[in-house]
Amino acid sequence: MTQKGTIEAQAEGEGKAEPAHAGHEAVQSYSSRHRHWGDAVRQKFLDVLAATCNVREACRAVAMTVAGAYRLRQRDAVFAAAWDEALEQGYYELEMLLLRQSLHGTTRTETVEDGEGQRKQVKTVHSFPHDIAVRLWMAHAKRVEDLRAEQAGRRPDAEQIRAEIQAQLAAMLARMVDDEAQQNGGTSA
Repeated sequence: MTQKGTIEAQAEGEGKAEPAHAGHEAVQSYSSRHRHWGDAVRQKFLDVLAATCNVREACRAVAMTVAGAYRLRQRDAVFAAAWDEALEQGYYELEMLLLRQSLHGTTRTETVEDGEGQRKQVKTVHSFPHDIAVRLWMAHAKRVEDLRAEQAGRRPDAEQIRAEIQAQLAAMLARMVDDEAQQNGGTSA
C-alpha cells in the first residue's frame, strides 16, 4: 500500500473505528444540559422578570439556573441594564397590585356542596392576600430605590416642569390673542 493509500485508509478507519460514544455522546449530553443565553432566551427571561419581579421564576421559565443568570448579569453590562429595567417595571407593577389590593382587596366566589354533590351554598369571600407580594416587594426594595435615585438626576424636577407648563400656557395665550385680533380686523380687544 502506498503512503497516500495508507493515509486514506487510516482517515477512513478513524471515522469508523471511533466508538459511537467517544466524543459524540459527551458533546450531545453537554449541549442538552447546558443551554445558552441566546437573544430569545434573554428576552423571555426579561419578559418574565418584568411580569413577575421574580428572578427564580424567570430562570425557571427559560430552563436556566439562577446562578447562571447572575453570572451573565455580572459579565454583560447590556443584559444587566435590561435586567434592571425589567426589574423596575415588575416592581412598579407589584406596587400597583399591592395598592389596588390594599384599597379594594380581592373577591372570590366559593361554592359549598353537600355530601351528594348538590349546591348547598354560594358565598363571596373578600380578602387581602399580601404575603407573597410583600416578600417580593421587600426583596427588591433597595435595588429599585437605588435605580430610581440614579434616574432622578436625569428627570426634570417640579420647578422645571412648572416653568415648561407656564411657558406653554403663555404661548397658547399669545396665540389666542393673535387669533382674536385677526378675527376682529387686526385690533386686539
